[in-house]
Amino acid sequence: MDPESTQLQQALIASFLGPDPEPFKTLISHLMSSSNERRSHLELLFNLCKQSDPNSLSLKLAQILQFSPRLEARATAAILLRKQLTRDDSCLWPRLSASTQSSLKSILLRCIQREDAKTISKKLCDTVAIGYFLQ
Repeated sequence: MDPESTQLQQALIASFLGPDPEPFKTLISHLMSSSNERRSHLELLFNLCKQSDPNSLSLKLAQILQFSPRLEARATAAILLRKQLTRDDSCLWPRLSASTQSSLKSILLRCIQREDAKTISKKLCDTVAIGYFLQ
């Protein structure tokens, strides 16, 4: 990959994982796109975020679970977070700091208590169950 492309990817990752929540919200909404080309490009960027800063990525997903008014965004965030915690070669849980692990546990439990949509509650329960067995 040429240096210019690498710099662009690094800038996008910094934007997605930075303090402004909007770029990450946009990433999540575009990951739900029906366009395979757009989605596959963004999946690549999502995976680069996962490799470069799993703590920030996990907490950004949890932030969407907590605060997004959009049902689809919360559902996607729950699914993506569960996939990050699934026990396989790409499992993030062991790579997360103790502080991030603790925050995720608290956030997920609060989200389960507060979530009104049954479909999302189920996704959250699945995520918590996976997280529990990773202990």
